Amino acid sequence: MDIQYNSLDYVDLLHTIAKALGTRVVNNTLTIPSNFGKGYAWAENFPNGMSLLVCDVTLSTTMDMIRESSPNQFYILQFNEGFTESGDASFVEEEADHEPNKYNMNQQVVLLTNSFISTRFIMPANIKIKSIKIIFEKRQLIDFLGNEMFDELMGRYFSELVKNRHIEPVDAEYRSLIDELLMPKIDHPLRSIYITNRVMLLLERFAVKFMNKMMQKTDSHKLNDDEITRLMRVETLLVKDYTTAPPTIEKLSRISAMSPTKLKRDFKAMYGMPIYEYFQKNRMIHAKKLLTAAGSNVSIKEIGMMVGYSNLGHFAAAFRKEFGMLPSEMISQELTIDFEAKAV
Repeated sequence: MDIQYNSLDYVDLLHTIAKALGTRVVNNTLTIPSNFGKGYAWAENFPNGMSLLVCDVTLSTTMDMIRESSPNQFYILQFNEGFTESGDASFVEEEADHEPNKYNMNQQVVLLTNSFISTRFIMPANIKIKSIKIIFEKRQLIDFLGNEMFDELMGRYFSELVKNRHIEPVDAEYRSLIDELLMPKIDHPLRSIYITNRVMLLLERFAVKFMNKMMQKTDSHKLNDDEITRLMRVETLLVKDYTTAPPTIEKLSRISAMSPTKLKRDFKAMYGMPIYEYFQKNRMIHAKKLLTAAGSNVSIKEIGMMVGYSNLGHFAAAFRKEFGMLPSEMISQELTIDFEAKAV
């Protein structure tokens, strides 16, 4: 199925997709008809010109989406992840003679493109695709980043993109933010502010991570497609289950078909920190997410056990080391914020 579009309004695009699927958009939400697969997509436009598209779909037929070039300058930041029917991350083996500006949406990557360039996105059949796309106007990025950082980020990023299509993987911290938007409906007392906040946090993380990588002059850009795919598999396995101890370096080395030394060096270059530091940081982020989940009745001790701690004191100490406060203090802070939001 081919869909061509040149709209920079994702609500409008949602209606275009719905028409191709023979269905309708209701309250800016599209439910995939059963004869085409399953899942949902929703879109929202904001007064400042930003547009957001959120998808969690599994299609029974491949969808080829071609965004035509536009004379109006916009930037599109997207986060794509693919999963097999068993729930494992799906990885794309790149062809040596890949088509320029063609991207498979079950790549586990963050991608920035601009509206001047026609771009083709492939949503393969029978793969669960989770995707967030955000359209920004140039002025919004300049207001957020400042002129100097905007010029440096765009210049360096698109230069790297030409040389290396996999310059930014989706990591566990990205996933934590993405999951806060990946739901069929967001019910929040300050819904628009909540969504805008998450979008800006994603943009901030993208900009900061990329610029830090450039300043540190890491060697991740020297990795080939096969090495990047293997490192993504390692990262996925590393953060798959926090209830048990992380896999050993020896096991990860066998999975990645890399020596322990090369694995540790390349993982740090790609993800910005050593393997077990990455695991620890992200299990604390996961613990925070469980702790602050709306309507959660799970105790602090139970959450500690859910991220692999049998000793509550050890869990509390690790949590305070990461966030500067105890789990109980975090809960009190969240309750105060929630009360104030409802009172507005």
